[in-house]
Amino acid sequence: MLQNTQAFILKINPKGETSAVVHCFSRDFGKLILIAKGARSPKSPLKGILEPFSLLNIHFNEKKGRAYQFLAQAENVLPFTHLKGQADGILYGSILLEILYKEQEDQQNRALFDMIHAVFSAIDAGAPAMQAHWYFILRYLKLEGLPLDTADCYVCGAKLQKAYFIPRRGHICCSDCSADQLPSWELDDTVMTILREMPAAEPGICGKESMDKERATLINRVLWNALATRFENCKTLRSVTILRKVL
Repeated sequence: MLQNTQAFILKINPKGETSAVVHCFSRDFGKLILIAKGARSPKSPLKGILEPFSLLNIHFNEKKGRAYQFLAQAENVLPFTHLKGQADGILYGSILLEILYKEQEDQQNRALFDMIHAVFSAIDAGAPAMQAHWYFILRYLKLEGLPLDTADCYVCGAKLQKAYFIPRRGHICCSDCSADQLPSWELDDTVMTILREMPAAEPGICGKESMDKERATLINRVLWNALATRFENCKTLRSVTILRKVL
């Protein structure tokens, strides 16, 4: 049966001399693996279209129960040219693509699709890529039912006065409980305000204020550890490893 949907390209692997294996996250089917026959040949109408980050309208021949489907046709919807033209957009955006690539969701998840659409659109329109990726991770944790609690201590449940993040647990604790949970990273009021308020903001306007490097690095570490402790497939993200070396 010929199906049609919008999809973000996550990863492309060569297959044979001219074909490609295309991993994508679609609006109506979740994750898809597509075989694009001849896509890498010089005269292919798909050449230059199948690129990571791009949002495409795809047509594929679906056969239920098959691990992969065959791509019949694709058209560009949004190429996100500005995002792909800036280093921060590529670096931080790659983390989001890798999270989706490792996502187990092979069924429709429009909330997740709409969220990545909003975040990439915001970065493409000029929103800071680092802060937009914070927004995505915080919203992703909440969407998956494993949010980062910024109100109460994870251990004793008390309201947080002074907050400390416990990297091996991936949660925030109060000062009393953090003493027995080493190592711990102190989170000042500025960091806590960002972690608390950003998920309720819009990706296009969050993070417009200036951010000092020390706090930005701390927030990165907090959110990457929160992901790693909640999701087995996010324990080692290659894109995060690359970013750690760059920063």
